[in-house]
Amino acid sequence: MEIVKSILTRNPCYKAGRKIKVQGLMLHSVGCPQPSAEAFVRKWDRPDASRACVHAFIDGNTGKVYQTLPWDHRAWHGGGSSNNTHIGVEMCEPACIKYTKGASFSCGDKEAAMAVVRRTYQAAVELFAFLCREFGLNPLADGVIVSHKEGHTRGIASGHGDPDHLWKGLKSGYTMDRFRADVAAMVEAAGQERPAGSGNSEGTAGSVPSQKTAPDTASTANQEGSRKTTSDSDSVSSARSSEESRGLGTGGTIRAGALVEICSAGVYYSGKGMPSWVKGDRWQIKSVNGDRAVLGKNQAGTHEINSPVHVKYLTVVSGVSGNHSAAGFVTESVQRPNPKEALTISDRGTELVAKYEGCRLEAYKCPAGVWTIGYGHTAGVSQGDRLPSQEAARALLKEDLKKYGDHVNSCVKKGLITFPINQNQFDALTSFCYNCGNGNLQKLVSGRDAATIAEKLLLYNKGGGKVLPGLVRRRKEERALFLS
Repeated sequence: MEIVKSILTRNPCYKAGRKIKVQGLMLHSVGCPQPSAEAFVRKWDRPDASRACVHAFIDGNTGKVYQTLPWDHRAWHGGGSSNNTHIGVEMCEPACIKYTKGASFSCGDKEAAMAVVRRTYQAAVELFAFLCREFGLNPLADGVIVSHKEGHTRGIASGHGDPDHLWKGLKSGYTMDRFRADVAAMVEAAGQERPAGSGNSEGTAGSVPSQKTAPDTASTANQEGSRKTTSDSDSVSSARSSEESRGLGTGGTIRAGALVEICSAGVYYSGKGMPSWVKGDRWQIKSVNGDRAVLGKNQAGTHEINSPVHVKYLTVVSGVSGNHSAAGFVTESVQRPNPKEALTISDRGTELVAKYEGCRLEAYKCPAGVWTIGYGHTAGVSQGDRLPSQEAARALLKEDLKKYGDHVNSCVKKGLITFPINQNQFDALTSFCYNCGNGNLQKLVSGRDAATIAEKLLLYNKGGGKVLPGLVRRRKEERALFLS
């Protein structure tokens, strides 16, 4: 990720000079068919700019982040009290959509639109992970990461539907729950493996971003013309080159589409250091040219880094013949668990979750102002609601847990879990997913055997960057259940 500093020094919001204590992050989309961040920089960097100003725009063409205010500056983005607490970031939108009424729109080119949406989504995940680390925020804590739409529901922002309307309208599959989980997974990976501030310039997901001063913002066309990325150039070289390369001392033919692991001594092709979280995952080879291979998506399909590596550091896990994996690339035939029917959480698993979540039988407002009851249940809850017993609360919890169990079943179905799981393993993973989210679940299980999952599970014991005794106990109990 690249941050281009484009501070709007002529905007009245910048000149107001008010500061905030950053308590959260709000995600917006611009609400018009304009993919260029520079267009907004030009429009808003004026003394007569309207009373609106955000901290950053994410360019739809490049994925670059244009920082328009200092992060701790009070912006005019939420239309409510969120201006006093949250950083506001706008994702640019595809040029091929046309707004018809309110948040409704038509789309002339779904493929082009989704390319923009995927680009801005991934950049937003990386930016929010960076900001969470920068300001010590827990991305899964209530009210920390919200959309403009969610801000309105909470009473801290004006009545807008972004960016949820865009994702839903294009049937992209993106949701704010998934977004928060992806940010949390990236924060966790960076926090486990690399101290804050030690980035690399290869543009890998989760790295501390490089920051540049903006060029002349009038030169959009020139910028677009120079946008020859690693991904662009290497896909061309892959198409014209039939050469295959073999990793030195590792074994396996390395070619486009192969799934590889990176040895512990691995560095980027430029010689720059590689974060351990990158070396700890498996990656699809996007292209090969001589001894230079470009890493694309990880095995789970949750991150794409487009970074070149010398083939000598790579070991082939599976080649290009066989079945397609969840991430869209090809793997060799592997025996997958094929249960006759999906599992559901048992009473024992539900008890474990209930033990650590706590229960209140009368409806109450959580710190974010949402009516809640039982073990964190929020759907359809109103003031004055009461549950008759803890048994009723646990029955409600079990219903809520079904969707988290579905995430575990999905990992089995997609082949991310590569061994048959029993009920205790399913219960432990469902409890983990309920607490840590689907993104962290996928990261935990992808391509790992049961023993490795059991050990790695213990690492997820932090909240706000600190080890929490309650999470330590929960992870130990989940691990014990997983291995029983």
